[in-house]
Amino acid sequence: MGNDKWPRKIISGSITVKVYRVKHATAASGFAYVVAHSGPLGRKLDKFADPAEALVEARLKADQLSAGRVEGGSMTRGDRDELQAIRKICGDTPPLTALGEWRKVRDLTQGNPLAAAQAWAARNSSAYERIAVADAVKDFLAAKEKSGVDTASSYKKILPTLGAKFAERLLDTISARELQGWMHERYPHPVTFNTARKRFVSLWRWCRKKGHLPRDVQTEAEQLDSAREEHAQIGVINAATFANLLEHFRALHPEYLAPLVVAGFCGLRRSEIHEQSWEDIAVDRNILRVTKAKRNTPARRIVPLSAAAVEWLLLCGDRKDLLCSNLAIDRIRDIGRAAGFKLPENCFRHSYISHRVAQTGNVAETSLESGNSPAIIFRRYRELFAKAEGEAWFCVRPGTTNGKVIAYA
Repeated sequence: MGNDKWPRKIISGSITVKVYRVKHATAASGFAYVVAHSGPLGRKLDKFADPAEALVEARLKADQLSAGRVEGGSMTRGDRDELQAIRKICGDTPPLTALGEWRKVRDLTQGNPLAAAQAWAARNSSAYERIAVADAVKDFLAAKEKSGVDTASSYKKILPTLGAKFAERLLDTISARELQGWMHERYPHPVTFNTARKRFVSLWRWCRKKGHLPRDVQTEAEQLDSAREEHAQIGVINAATFANLLEHFRALHPEYLAPLVVAGFCGLRRSEIHEQSWEDIAVDRNILRVTKAKRNTPARRIVPLSAAAVEWLLLCGDRKDLLCSNLAIDRIRDIGRAAGFKLPENCFRHSYISHRVAQTGNVAETSLESGNSPAIIFRRYRELFAKAEGEAWFCVRPGTTNGKVIAYA
């Protein structure tokens, strides 16, 4: 720096970079120092206030150009500082790799990588207590039973299969895709699949509420696609078939006569029949109060007993305690089919509703008596039978068949 002659030449191999001193009115020394070099874009000038900094920059440019690093030689000091900052942010990941990942993430999240990352962090946060599937099922059932929920007819029919399948797996490791694949194999029927899905959603939501899954994030069970249910054809029988079926059971299987009478003349659900108590059947007042109504339905109700229904019930022997065993309807269907009767699934309830609508023409009244919604009755049962057919159903009395199939009045 003792040399006061300008310009200075910095030589590296065949490359020469010059540093000029020029007058500069705003500089403290009255001079500025300009590094001049040639790059791919032509001659380039970089200005410095400190001569030492200018000479260091000139040496760096000369060495870069001499080594063939033309692009590096064209970088400014700001460019190099920015590159160093980028490398510091990227850490052990090469900057090009980091930029490539960022570009991919941005494309996948439609320009919202930060929001997607925040959602992922919330989902995978360790701020919840992980639980095994089997333990989750056990705790969930215990909690429901403690709150008075009848799990035997609902959750216990579905959830134990989940616990057995995934056993020691942690609940938060079960993906919606994995769960859906297993469910399609385990529950191929759309109705059963959707019932299972509803139970699983309840389990996952309960676990989220209890701190076993991330909060404010949709659970994997909630992401399951529902199966499309086709509207099943309503299976019914006519009054002639019902009369012959009653006589058949009166003669050969009297122990199942009472549940058959209640199923056909009152339209109770299978579970309601199996829980029905004789003390809730007032034959002297021609009414039946449903002993145990199905949960979450408008099923708390009183059902009228026709004169024919009362006559059949009076033929039943021991009218105490429960009406029947918990498999009575299944046995009635099996025995009837074995005897040659064509009995579609749930045909007694369907037939009752269909004939009652035909008899009264009053959907709202039938809705109350059957514990159904008017919308379901309009959609499934309306106008399946004529009024005369409806009247015939509720006039089937003991002995009216005389061993023959009865005809409509």
